[in-house]
Amino acid sequence: MKPGIIPLAGLSLISCSAVAQSSVTLYGVIDTSIRYTTHQATGNGPRSQIALTEGAFNNSRWGIRGAEDLGMGSKALFTLESGFGPDTGRAGQQGQLFGRQAWVGLGNDTFGTIKLGRQMGAAYLFVIGVDPITIGNYTELSWQTALTGLRYDNTVDYSKQWGGLGVEAQYSFGERAGQMASGSTVQLAITYDVDALHAGAVGQQSKDANGNAMRLWTAGARYALGSFTLHGYYLDSWREPGFVIGASGSGTPLANTSIGGNANTVLGTGTQTAERRDKYAAVGVSYQSPGAVKVTLAYMRDNVTGVRPGVSGLVQSVYAIAVYSLSKRTDAYLEADYSKLSGGSITDPNNPAGSFGGARSRTGAGVGLRTRF
Repeated sequence: MKPGIIPLAGLSLISCSAVAQSSVTLYGVIDTSIRYTTHQATGNGPRSQIALTEGAFNNSRWGIRGAEDLGMGSKALFTLESGFGPDTGRAGQQGQLFGRQAWVGLGNDTFGTIKLGRQMGAAYLFVIGVDPITIGNYTELSWQTALTGLRYDNTVDYSKQWGGLGVEAQYSFGERAGQMASGSTVQLAITYDVDALHAGAVGQQSKDANGNAMRLWTAGARYALGSFTLHGYYLDSWREPGFVIGASGSGTPLANTSIGGNANTVLGTGTQTAERRDKYAAVGVSYQSPGAVKVTLAYMRDNVTGVRPGVSGLVQSVYAIAVYSLSKRTDAYLEADYSKLSGGSITDPNNPAGSFGGARSRTGAGVGLRTRF
């Protein structure tokens, strides 16, 4: 039996007549590391920390995906995916049973694919495709996700590929009676693949419970050049003053999306009266040796206006990761990073990189092990 594949004949609740045309796959990844960081916030000011924590690359998860051939070029599809912390075994994603993904869909060779349920956002998926490490898992490597959000409940997703040209359109319902737009998100992505080039762009708009909007666009590319791969993308995000996100697990508008808000400032709750704009850029290069070693270097930068009225800020991170493949499924790695805050970002409660306990910088390093199944 191929590892990770469970034929439906082995599932007692599935009709044997469907075995030849259906399959269910059990899959997952466990990524864990020992990590050192400076300037973690404590009651006695910023302090260094050593912790056994989630890995540099992936939030650990397990999932089940399935497909059933319906004939005439059509198939039924589903994915259920659950996240967890490998250090403690705790549930991830606000404690949702399948907080990473939970959707069912139909695919057709001619007409494309439609999926219904909790799904990754189109902007987030695009950034994964052009980011140097497909978006890391340490906050210092992945803070751009506060600009796009990660996953969206109540989502309809349509995608279609025409040769190298791909289109993905999403609409996430706010589900508020009498206020159709409140809590909704709409996203549109266009990608193009030819030879060693993957490129594209995405537009997104999200509205909170009061109709305040977050809008963004992003564009970028990945290009393979022999043993090297070049990565680069730009993300421009606007948040209207008062833009708020529902508390995790509350079921309120934009809850469980991980988008950053724009209602509070260092001056207090509800004090933001300025539009916030994040101009984020990332560049990186990866080198795959002829052997089992891969090295990645990258730089991230966010120029922020409207941290609070009349105040700007700057967030920067640089990181390096060396990965050694022990097998096709298992890697060991070393990681180091340095992040710096400037201007209003030092005390910004909406800083996508999080708080450094009032300090201007943070240094981090980790050693980890990742295995996939």
